[in-house]
Amino acid sequence: MAAPIFKQAEFYITVKSAEKILKPVYPEVAFLGRSNVGKSSLINAVLGKKNLALTSSSPGKTRGINYFLVDKKYFFVDLPGYGFAKISKSERLKWQKLIESYLLQSKLLKILCLLIDSRRDIMESDAQMVDWLQYQEKPFFIVLTKTDKLSKNQLRQVIKKYQDFFPDNHILPFSIKDKKLIADTALFIKKALN
Repeated sequence: MAAPIFKQAEFYITVKSAEKILKPVYPEVAFLGRSNVGKSSLINAVLGKKNLALTSSSPGKTRGINYFLVDKKYFFVDLPGYGFAKISKSERLKWQKLIESYLLQSKLLKILCLLIDSRRDIMESDAQMVDWLQYQEKPFFIVLTKTDKLSKNQLRQVIKKYQDFFPDNHILPFSIKDKKLIADTALFIKKALN
């Protein structure tokens, strides 16, 4: 069995206002996506920890920026989900400001992992996020989550659709049930951090 890509991880801090975003200390990878896309599940799988990032069947669980210290030399940064309708407009704007503040302030952000549900059509909020990230010249790649719900043929079609739609971006399929896809994603992140 291959050695784990990341060996140690612990919860570090939750930040709920732009003023408290951490000053850059370690290289960072941030995780971003619509609510309920599987950010916490991906973080847990990549780090080999079951309950490090809290998962929930109800969207909107991540209400601040959660920092995880990994191998005592990286930060994994779990950002609030976007596109979640069942919260007030003011709360939605607060989350949006928090995400934007982090992305604009993060001087040691090495890569951003944009998660998109592989079972859904390309959503306007995801396309807008890609446009914004490209405009801000932020390095990112796209992870298509929940691919275990698709047949191999469906998955090929979905990957091609996203490659056609986002031709400048690296696209990785992902499922928490597939050890190879977990390892591929972890390795991609590790290379970006170094």
